Formats: sequence, structure tokens, C-alpha cells
Amino acid sequence: MIILYKYLGIILIPLIKLNVFFRIFYGKENKARFSERYGITSLERPKGDVVWIHTASIGEFKSADLLINLLCKNYTILVTTTTLSAANFASKNYAHKIIHQFAPLDISLWVERFLNKWRPKLVIWIESDLWPITMELLKQKSIKSLLVNVRMSPQSYKKWKIIKFFYKQMTECFSEIFAQSQLDRERIKTLTNRNIKFIGNLKLSSGSNIQQISLDKKLINFQKSRTLMLASTHENEEFQFLPTIKKLLLQIDVLKIIIAPRHPERSKTIQSIYQKSGISTKLTSDNAYLNSDVLIVDTFGNLPAYFNISDIVFLGGSFVSKGGHNPIEPAINNCVIITGPHVYNWQNIYEDMLKNNACFVFDKISILEKKIKKLFEDHDEMNKMKGNSKKVAQKNFFDSSELIYIIKNILEVSPC
Repeated sequence: MIILYKYLGIILIPLIKLNVFFRIFYGKENKARFSERYGITSLERPKGDVVWIHTASIGEFKSADLLINLLCKNYTILVTTTTLSAANFASKNYAHKIIHQFAPLDISLWVERFLNKWRPKLVIWIESDLWPITMELLKQKSIKSLLVNVRMSPQSYKKWKIIKFFYKQMTECFSEIFAQSQLDRERIKTLTNRNIKFIGNLKLSSGSNIQQISLDKKLINFQKSRTLMLASTHENEEFQFLPTIKKLLLQIDVLKIIIAPRHPERSKTIQSIYQKSGISTKLTSDNAYLNSDVLIVDTFGNLPAYFNISDIVFLGGSFVSKGGHNPIEPAINNCVIITGPHVYNWQNIYEDMLKNNACFVFDKISILEKKIKKLFEDHDEMNKMKGNSKKVAQKNFFDSSELIYIIKNILEVSPC
């Protein structure tokens, strides 16, 4: 099947290049660096060992913080990303620690060129962005590789069970596989017939990802308000919340709403929908936004500052089937956590929170109106839930010792 995939990719090269051109036109690719998609770079490979870490988007990149800081003093760290937003985040925050490249598209000629250029001693592949040609070439070239924090959604599991042999073949290049949760571990174990390890969720390994952030001075007026935040929302979730938000703004005094879409480029579309419904709405990039009822976050990387001023946080991707988002970040910032039913990406964490009365899970948005109103009216219940969620968030959810031991053995020199 990989051979068929390989030759199909070669046949489609003209269309793939045309797609890259359109992505440049629409601002989804860096026009100065698009050749990196073909394994071409103007950078020289530094002397010494290179550790290649692949992270698809910003979330995966942030979870690599532990590994980058662990290895950067003794090795050249090459980090590839798929999305432009992750590339911008890497350049802004890690330029002094890593070499960043866009991941080559999964065509044998381009991946071969990339691997021959950088000659990594170790590859650390984070999460589930698996590419058949790249995986096959890693195996052929006997490059030591680890698959870390891999997840398997219920939908993906059903699909992969049909072509189980293909998933097994793709993951043969990895000497060790670390699952994101116990459920992921069991699903991947079934598909691969391998001993899959679980050491916790890598996204919860970095203090920078879960620490409490001091208040942004620009937002200090929000402390005088009651604040509900919709965080990491996906398309259609903001629209589903619109009737509830209209009612809550009428029922609760000095209520402020913060909406932080998962993809900030949707911010203006959300703003237009809310303004047409008669709701005063501003973007965070606007200078005079503090007097609006609804504030829409249209920038990356500053969610903890908004969690810090929020009383209740609804986490998106849970009323559409995206698997939900990390509840630990808002919980550590003293927020009441609310989510919809689709939380399979973080199921073990939510189960722990539910067991400790530290979050609310709802099947319907319409039910939330009464619960949110009641929480704002009952200060004791609000404070109790905040305390419970923060207590759970302070637990240790990741044990890095086994992963570090394996990396150390592969590199043959202590990375510390």
C-alpha cells in the first residue's frame, strides 16, 4: 500500500505544487520559505548531532517545550511544523534554541532530500500527524525514532481498524510509542500488537503551559465584572452559544463575555454574527474594547491572561466532535470548568475532575444558561468549584523519567 501511495504522490506533484501556490496566495504559506515544503533550504547543517522534533501545530509545539529545553544545550534541535501559525510561534519564542523548518510534504524525493540534508540522529514525532513515506524512509535509513504523545480518537480508531495493517506498517519505524492516555494506549495496542507505553500527557509536562499568569494591565477593568469565557471554540460553537449569551447579558449584571476561537482568523466572522444580533462586540486588537459586552481574542499565545480574569470557562471542541481541549490551563488559573460531551482527547483528565467535583459536563448548551446564572448568584458554590478545579490542576499528570532515559540511551550521552 505504501508503494501505491508513493507513486500516486509522484503523479500528483503538479497538483500539489499548484495547491502550495494557492496556499501562498491565501496567506497560508510563507512565500519566502515555501521551498522547504520540497525539502529545500538555504540553511547549512551545523556540525554535530541533530535531534529532529516534528510538531504539526501550536499545541504540539508547546508540548515539545520540555524536550527542547532538555536537549538544546548539547544538540542541534531541528523542529518542523506544518502550520504557518506554529512556525510564527516558533520563530518568536524559540529562535535562540532551535532551527525551524517547515515539514517537507510527503513525497519520496522531497523527504529523501530533507533527511539527506539534516541527517538526524534521533527523531521525536509528537502526536498523530503520521505520513507513510516519511515513516518508511525513517525505517529504511535506520534512523532511531520515537512516537510521543500519540492519540487515537474514536472516529480514527474505527477507520484504522479497517486497514489495521497499514497503521501497523507506518508505526514500525518507531522503537518506542508513548500514548497520550490509557484509552489511546489500548486502541493503539490493538492496532499495532505492540507494547505501548503511557507516561501521561506531554502537553501537561511544561510549567509554562499550565502556570498561573499575572494579570494583564489592559484587562484590569474586567476584574470588576463577572466574566464568562468561551475558550478554544470551533466553527459553529459560537453560533450555538449566541441565544444563551443574549439571555445571560440581560439576566446578569456587569457580565462580560470573552470568546477565544481556536483559530483566531475566524474572529471577524464571529464579530459580524454577534453584532448583527445586536450584541456589542470588539476584537482584542481594537484599542477601545473595554466597554463592549463581548471581547473576541484575535491573537495567539495569551490565553492564560484571559483565564486569569475569568470566573467560568467553557472549553470548545466539545459541542462539535473535536475531542475537547485542555482543562488544566484554566483550572490552574482559578476558573470553573464547563465542557460539552465530546472530550475524548482529554477523557482521563475530565474523569478525574468529575470524580473530584471540579467541572461540569453538559450535553446541551441550552442547559448551561441556568447553571451559569446560578453560579454567578451563588458565591459559595462558585468558590467551591474554583477551588476543586485548581486542586486537580496542581496534580502531576506527566512522568518524564522513562522518556528521558530512552532518549539518553539513544543519544549515548546524557542530554542533561
